[in-house]
Amino acid sequence: RPVSQLEKDLLLANIQHKFQGIQLQLKESICQTIVILRNRIFDARRKRQNFSKTATVILNEYFYNNLANPYPSDIVKEELAAKCNLTTAQVTNWFGNKRIRFKRKEEDSQENNKTLWKRILTPRDTS
Repeated sequence: RPVSQLEKDLLLANIQHKFQGIQLQLKESICQTIVILRNRIFDARRKRQNFSKTATVILNEYFYNNLANPYPSDIVKEELAAKCNLTTAQVTNWFGNKRIRFKRKEEDSQENNKTLWKRILTPRDTS
C-alpha cells in the first residue's frame, strides 16, 4: 500500500522525538559521569595525611644532625624510609620540602634581625 505524506511526516516526527529523548538521556549520563570522576579526583587530593609523629621525629633528627649536608644518600633514604614506614619517594620529598622551609625561616630570621638592629641603632626624634 502506498504511504501518504502525512504518515511519513508523523513517522519522521516520532523518530525525531525519540532521538531527542535519547540525546537528552545521553547528555545527562555523561554529565553524571563527569561529576563522579571530578569528585573522585578531588577526593583523592583531599585524602592527604601528615606523617606519624615518630616518622617526623626521626626525619627531623637526621636533618638537624646533618645540617652541614642535609642531602641523605640513597642508602640512608632507604634506611630512613624503613624506620619511618614510608617510601623512599616520600622521604626524598620530605627532605626537599624541609630544606626549602628551613632556608626560608633562616632568611626571615635574618631579615627580622636586620630590622631590629635598624630600630635599635636609629636615633629617635625626642621633640
